[in-house]
Amino acid sequence: MLNAFFTMKPLMCPLLFVMTLMASCSSKPTLVVTSSLGRHALKGRTLAVGGFTASDVMTYPGQTAEAAIVEDAGTALLHRFKHSRVMTAEAAWAAAGPPPTKINTGVPIPLGHKLTLDFIRRTRAQGLDYLLWIDLMENSVEKASKQWQSTRSTSSTSSSRRRGSFPTRSTVTEYNRSEGAGRSLGVAYSLVDTSSGKPVWRAESRFSRENVNCSRSSSGYPAPPRVPLPPEESVLIRRMTTMAIAELPK
Repeated sequence: MLNAFFTMKPLMCPLLFVMTLMASCSSKPTLVVTSSLGRHALKGRTLAVGGFTASDVMTYPGQTAEAAIVEDAGTALLHRFKHSRVMTAEAAWAAAGPPPTKINTGVPIPLGHKLTLDFIRRTRAQGLDYLLWIDLMENSVEKASKQWQSTRSTSSTSSSRRRGSFPTRSTVTEYNRSEGAGRSLGVAYSLVDTSSGKPVWRAESRFSRENVNCSRSSSGYPAPPRVPLPPEESVLIRRMTTMAIAELPK
């Protein structure tokens, strides 16, 4: 959900908050699925989360986020296939050994793991039929600053000897500023057949979300609010993963 708004005064931007909240909560990841699997192709099969790879150092979200992304994928896979044998990445790695670490060229930073034929063969030897592999292809952050004027009506009660009490209305001009930070992600999910080493199902997902802080004043433009942090990768990818895995045939 959106960060709370911060203001110079105990005033808020309810209209902006509602509009941003509606747009944020109603948006869903886009998903494109290609598959050569039949309707019940995975019935009675053994599946496991294989691992995660980032395309480069600018895309990699860090080891903590990587661990959360892989763990969430295991949870989603277990939920989707309640009556099948499903292994998390942790269990699969314990049985077959982990896949090799992908190291960035130049500065030696890990970028997740590499899906290799050797790893696929080792998991096949442990009785795993399919591996789910996650590729983070895009991870970009954009910031935006805005300022605008808005008006609102106020009412009060006036009185006079001749007319008695009567309502009066006036218009107040308000000055608003906002700071936003959005994140855009592109993730590919591949289901690899361990007997052939080739993907038989693939889902490509894209998702963008934004956090916004706002300040408002009735006496001129206020100072800009604090710039928020963009949404965390693992939080967004959790939703993308759940949506993608729900498309796997049972």
